[in-house]
Amino acid sequence: MTIWILALLCLALAALAGWRQGGIRAAISFGAILIAALLATLVGKLFSWLLPLLGVTNPITLWAVSPICGFALVLMLIKIAAQNVHKKVEVFYRYQAGDLRLTLWERMNSRLGICVGLLNGTAYFILISFVIFQLAYLTSQTAVAANQPLLTRLVNQAGADLQSTGMSRAAAAVATLPPMFYQLADTSGFLMQNPQAAPRLVDYPGLASLWERDEMQPLVQDSSLTNAIATGASVNSVLNLPSVQDFLNNKKLSQSVWGIVQTNYADITNYLATGKSKFDSEKIIGHWEFNPAVTFAWMRQDRARMTSKELLALRTWVYQSYAQTRLMLTGDNQVFIRSLPSVRTGSGQQLPTTDLNNWKGDWSNDGKTYTFHVTFESEEKFLTGTTEGIRLTVKDGRNTYIFDKVE
Repeated sequence: MTIWILALLCLALAALAGWRQGGIRAAISFGAILIAALLATLVGKLFSWLLPLLGVTNPITLWAVSPICGFALVLMLIKIAAQNVHKKVEVFYRYQAGDLRLTLWERMNSRLGICVGLLNGTAYFILISFVIFQLAYLTSQTAVAANQPLLTRLVNQAGADLQSTGMSRAAAAVATLPPMFYQLADTSGFLMQNPQAAPRLVDYPGLASLWERDEMQPLVQDSSLTNAIATGASVNSVLNLPSVQDFLNNKKLSQSVWGIVQTNYADITNYLATGKSKFDSEKIIGHWEFNPAVTFAWMRQDRARMTSKELLALRTWVYQSYAQTRLMLTGDNQVFIRSLPSVRTGSGQQLPTTDLNNWKGDWSNDGKTYTFHVTFESEEKFLTGTTEGIRLTVKDGRNTYIFDKVE
């Protein structure tokens, strides 16, 4: 029903405009609509550069608004040219052709304007249907909450009417957006409809290092974002969250994340659906938890001459100091070691103290042994590791550390 109302409005308004403008301007306007639609994306690139200067920095808004501005600019310029052509013809009939020919021309011009105006209305209706079709492709999948905004409900209803009336075929035939738009719409819809799959995205090996970046922490630690996704909030509500806005406005960071997502997109979608990824063959990738019992057993073998009292002190120190130690290795060859103990020698009468430091770096694999290069402030370490998939053995010179994989 909404589609037929929209069609009647477009035709009625365009016919009225054609009657007022006349056949010349209406005919040129019809060509202008076609040319503007073809050049909208190209001219829109100009606005993607100008709009940020006017304060529009949201990349999603820029992507959506720039082609519309490009379409409007081309349409306006051609309509200005149409006005000049109409003026010249009007001056001829008004001052040179005589009253009878002027009357006949005005009647023909207005009636022809109505006919051509109907063509303009049809063109506008198809273009509007194209916009509705693309918006509905996204909103119909992501609008899972009951309290959706009025505009979203209208777009969804119009999209459903497009489908039921068959006008969706005409809308889809106008043009297609980049394939990544449809892919991201499908993924967004999957996450909104299956909020339990969102934590799986956090654990994806190819993205794991992103969540460790300092500039990503406001987004990662934002509980309101987590709650919004878990409760199936509208896309508009999610995008308007301060942490999401800050992320989108950080062009360098958002482009970096976007590049990683594009590179691994097919694998990300498969991982969300099945829990399997292309990184599964690399056994070392994942989260590892320190195993104090086995580590102490290794240390005890290397310290055969220690007394029972010294062994007890060592055991107590290992269990207490390494209680929070965690190791994470990501698909992009990054290493993150959390709460790694470091003994700091006291000066004078002061006793030695243990600091818990966070180290990060990169890892490589020569086919048999893994090599970790990690740094903390000005210090650096080179560690080696081996694993069969469940247990990881890391060697730091004399010491051997054992980690168990966290599933």
